[in-house]
Amino acid sequence: MKRYRLLVIFLTITSTIAYGQTTMQKAIAKAWPASVRMWGYDTATKQQMSAQFSAVVVSAEGDILTAAHTSTPGKTYRVMFPDGKEAIALALGKIEMADDPTIPDVSMMKIITPGTWPYAEMGYSSSLQLNQPCISIAYPESLNQALPGVRLGIITSLGNERGFLQSTCAMEPGDSGGPLFDELGRVIGIHSAISVEESLNYEIPVDLFRKYRTALATAKKYNAFPANADNVGKDPLQMRVNTPPAFSTAKNACLLITSQVKDKQENIYGTVISPFYVISKSSMVGSEPVIHINNKTFKAAIIRRDREKDLVLLKMDAPVKDGISLAKVKPDSISFKQLGQFLVSPRLDTANAVSIVSTLPFSLPKINSTGFLGASIAQKSGPLLLTFVRKNSPAAANDLKVGDEVISINNVTLHKAENFTAALQQSWPGDTITISLKREGSIYTKQVVLDEKPKIPATHPAEMFAGGKSSRRDGFERVFAHDAFLAPNQCGGPVFDAAGNFMGINIARYSRTSTLAIPSEIIREFMQELAF
Repeated sequence: MKRYRLLVIFLTITSTIAYGQTTMQKAIAKAWPASVRMWGYDTATKQQMSAQFSAVVVSAEGDILTAAHTSTPGKTYRVMFPDGKEAIALALGKIEMADDPTIPDVSMMKIITPGTWPYAEMGYSSSLQLNQPCISIAYPESLNQALPGVRLGIITSLGNERGFLQSTCAMEPGDSGGPLFDELGRVIGIHSAISVEESLNYEIPVDLFRKYRTALATAKKYNAFPANADNVGKDPLQMRVNTPPAFSTAKNACLLITSQVKDKQENIYGTVISPFYVISKSSMVGSEPVIHINNKTFKAAIIRRDREKDLVLLKMDAPVKDGISLAKVKPDSISFKQLGQFLVSPRLDTANAVSIVSTLPFSLPKINSTGFLGASIAQKSGPLLLTFVRKNSPAAANDLKVGDEVISINNVTLHKAENFTAALQQSWPGDTITISLKREGSIYTKQVVLDEKPKIPATHPAEMFAGGKSSRRDGFERVFAHDAFLAPNQCGGPVFDAAGNFMGINIARYSRTSTLAIPSEIIREFMQELAF
């Protein structure tokens, strides 16, 4: 009888998770085609005229909802759909209060390119409930991808003192103007602003767009709510609140690794590959790693490092139970149907992090992770003269000076300014480069050890979240993003789906909205290269 009760409980939990996941994935499939990337666009010169932002199309004729702080009435904008379609839109009306232009942040646009367009249904913000699940589909600027990222959250306020809804769907620059959807794939809000904490995100209620849709059809800025108001109506569908499920998973597959890296003790998670191996984030594991299991410590041998993937393979003398079996690692990749799939990342010191698959796998160029020289040249034709040498940089430490002409890097002659940048982008922090320069007619050569790029002090709330970003967070051939709030030292561990299938290894906290994971098939290949 006891076993029967446990079976009923298990089936109830798994069916609830499956129902919630299926509901979310259906909503994403419905809403995805209408979630667009945009920027200001000069149709004469065909030039981008503003930073990118997000928006949503809400009619086949091309009506667009977005945030007022992204638009200027009468200006033209480029509209990019997830399926590759493009169009031009004209900014129409927007509402910004005279005494506070940041509210209510309401704006509409209209596609002027002839055609019939994918669109999302508008919901009703008046019928929302606290803790109701919601979905963001928008384009974070930091990832700079042509396809949007998906994030899951709940409604935490039905209207704050400034009139905004509040949700836990994390935003960052680029997401502004993007849509917030309910479980039916209907637009319930538009992204407006954030606070420092990842869970504090402010949304424009969709009912404001319903109320002032007629007024907003005129290309003008309103400094007060328009006198002409439409009937908002009532939601014909009563939503049921289904809060995202809590998960548990075997934490034995995740353990703690400590080591000294550049005279600093680093703590990082590791993923146990049964029975003797551990994979972790290489850039945060030193030469003499110590593994912590059940209040005991064990030294581990480094078998292999892969700098491109930022993976390190360790071997222990004693076996560990409940690790990941290579035979059970799926070789298949993440598909569109898996967007919105629930994920769980074990955390050793607190509750597991629940998230969803936000993106399809993509490559991320090496930008922040390139080696740092601390010297720059002008982007113009002619001799490649150093125009700036940063104080206390590797360049300064090696006596490079403004006015020196760069001849070659690593014995490759440089002919154009872009060759200088490209040569440095091939390097990593800690690499030694050979740079030849000309000064006062004489050629001299230096061996310079490159450093990490200096951290820029945060000035925007999107850069101030707890724990911050991973130092090594790009330069990956293949990763996918999910919306778990992990600290950099909580990377290196595994990420599973709701059924406990191994999906990959968390490799970096990239931004306020995104944690990056290396897919399971890449981990499988990494291990198979060792011919186990």
